Amino acid sequence: MAAEDAEAEAGSVEDYSMADASITQMSETTLDIEPEFMTRSQAFNLYTSHLLSTWNIRTYEFAAIIFTAAAYPDTLTAAAIRGTVRTVASICFSSMVGRWVDQNPNRLKTLLSTISVNRIAVIGASVLWYFIVEPLNSLSGASLAPSPDGSGTTPILKGGVFGLILLLGILENLSASGNMLSMERDWVVTAASPDGQPYDLTHLNSIMRRIDLICKLIAPILISIIVSATSTKVGVLVVCGMSTTSWAIEILCAKRVWKRNSKLKSPKVVRSQNEHANAVPGIPSRTIWNRMSGGFRHYVQDFKFYFSSKVWAPSLALALLHISALSYGATFITFLLNAGFSLDLITVARAAGSLVEISCTVVTPVGVHYLGKAQNHGYYRGERRSSHDSEIALLENESLSVEGRTETGLERLGLWGISWQLLNLVSSSLKFIKMTTKYIQVPVLLALWSLSSGVTAGSLPHLVSRILGSITSQPLLAFVLFFFLSLSRLGLWIYDLTTQQLTQTMTSPSQRSSFTGVEYSFVSMFELGQHIVAIVLHRPEQFKWIALMSWAAVAISTLIYAGWVWRMRGHLVHWERLSKSCECMNIRIDH
Repeated sequence: MAAEDAEAEAGSVEDYSMADASITQMSETTLDIEPEFMTRSQAFNLYTSHLLSTWNIRTYEFAAIIFTAAAYPDTLTAAAIRGTVRTVASICFSSMVGRWVDQNPNRLKTLLSTISVNRIAVIGASVLWYFIVEPLNSLSGASLAPSPDGSGTTPILKGGVFGLILLLGILENLSASGNMLSMERDWVVTAASPDGQPYDLTHLNSIMRRIDLICKLIAPILISIIVSATSTKVGVLVVCGMSTTSWAIEILCAKRVWKRNSKLKSPKVVRSQNEHANAVPGIPSRTIWNRMSGGFRHYVQDFKFYFSSKVWAPSLALALLHISALSYGATFITFLLNAGFSLDLITVARAAGSLVEISCTVVTPVGVHYLGKAQNHGYYRGERRSSHDSEIALLENESLSVEGRTETGLERLGLWGISWQLLNLVSSSLKFIKMTTKYIQVPVLLALWSLSSGVTAGSLPHLVSRILGSITSQPLLAFVLFFFLSLSRLGLWIYDLTTQQLTQTMTSPSQRSSFTGVEYSFVSMFELGQHIVAIVLHRPEQFKWIALMSWAAVAISTLIYAGWVWRMRGHLVHWERLSKSCECMNIRIDH
């Protein structure tokens, strides 16, 4: 009996130990189970990784302009060459980068590759910038023969270093595009919670765009302050240091999100490409000619897929907006300086415009939710859906109904956004017509039309005169110009956000990045067109024609998108609701 009791006691202890181990194992397993929806921790790491990537991209984007001016202070040729090289490279290779993102099944390796390549390119370019932004007497301990103008570097050596910087700039630009494509068109779409949840796609897109716009606002200001307070070389070291220190943190945050999200960890479904289908028998399939011809075929296929998608019209309309010079870009700022505006005023106006742009990330989620209530009216993705059918769909699949409301809200808010931009640029103003011109124009276009470089200063206080510069004789004109231009930026970025989500959800998952890569190519083409027009119409008094062309581009984009919404929704305006509203107004007036 004693032996049996001892055995029973030992068995009991063993059972308790096994049960305890089982409970411990279950606890560990429970901790390792990835939640179905995105959590706050995942979102925080995702935002941090995107913040550091965007910060470094925006910082180098603006810093390179300063470094180019410091290296070649007496000419605009270097800046023009650098801008042209970057634009042409983006036109030629953006779709290839998008296809590369789509064809890599491992999302983590794809994102980490873009981060690493971008950091290596920035660090390498910064090292080269350090030796040409100011005259040096030595390069890595080796003396350089003085140039004829007395500087420490020869023109040939300086040109060679600048050529290497251009090559690294192409690598930096394409890796930055790949990073944005991987993050915005793959990671965010895959990891987002279903519509209506705290971290759904609309919410994530808004936060990610807010991060981008804040970096776009603060990064140039910070690097300008650093360079002004110290020197250009110190600015180069700061840019290099930021890229180096943030590298590991970006990778760590990305890995944390990937490990805790089962959707991101699952391999992507990629398209099968028959690269050797047209190979000639007996000839090696990896010859240079076959590679070039295969690359060209893929390039053409990307554009064919782009125009076969349901959302090519909103995407093309968004790209067309980049031909407009009615934004705080180099062409517009140069004109303002020639027109008599002070740099202080332009800086204040640009900052105000950036704050308005950031507000779009707050307006968009609310607008999508409110305008999505009309999903039962009209078509859905180009097909008629009656109220009865919508009610059945609601009972059968609530998630489909939520998706339909979101898509409807995106389509309608996008139309409101681009229309808001157009109205703030071109709505008529009779008061300013009488003051300046006999033609019917609008606040921004009219203000630009009436500006000239011959205005004289007024008798305003010294601080106001310093900020306004020589334009103080027309302070109301300056206010109208910047006020309505800043308001138009709200509509632009609302349209950008809604179009981004429409292309995310209405394109094939295996071709999202390829689609956006083609969109980037069109963006670069239209930006190049703006630069060419600015070169042809280079005199300040000719800018009014550039402004008119910009207005026409916005109007064409609005028409393209309105036509697409009409095809998808079956209407643009709820006339029945307007008639009911008018009837109610008439009844109230009668009473």
